[in-house]
Amino acid sequence: MYKMRRKERQITDINRLHEVINNASVCRVAMADGLRPYLLPLSFGFDGKNLYFHSASEGRKIEILKNNPSVCFEFEQEVEIVKGERPCNWSVRYFSVIGEGKAEIVEESEEKLYGLTCILKQYDPDLTYSFSEKEASSVLVFKITIENLTGKAAGR
Repeated sequence: MYKMRRKERQITDINRLHEVINNASVCRVAMADGLRPYLLPLSFGFDGKNLYFHSASEGRKIEILKNNPSVCFEFEQEVEIVKGERPCNWSVRYFSVIGEGKAEIVEESEEKLYGLTCILKQYDPDLTYSFSEKEASSVLVFKITIENLTGKAAGR
């Protein structure tokens, strides 16, 4: 975990960090394409230890992650602009989580189905669906092994 300049804003409770992730609808994943950053908003699933996302089997993201699996990711919730009398007095209220990890293609069929189910459960926890092998074989599933998480609350 990195040192945060404004310690009073840091979220250290792992349950609160997980709550922000569980309530997010988008995961932004940043990767390095050589010396150029590449950032994508992705649908995701979270199982408390790992993040999962699905992808087509080719494209820029795939090539980048094959060359450099290190990623940074971000979530936020309850973002609200707070206007002041002057624009210099405006602020933002939010909760955010930033983390780092390693992305890898999930090869094993059972874990691939598990990852797809995690993604589904992120958006509809009550839906029960069994992905077929055909459905699973039509996409790549990535797992991000989380190495660290940092949370921040501003204006809360």
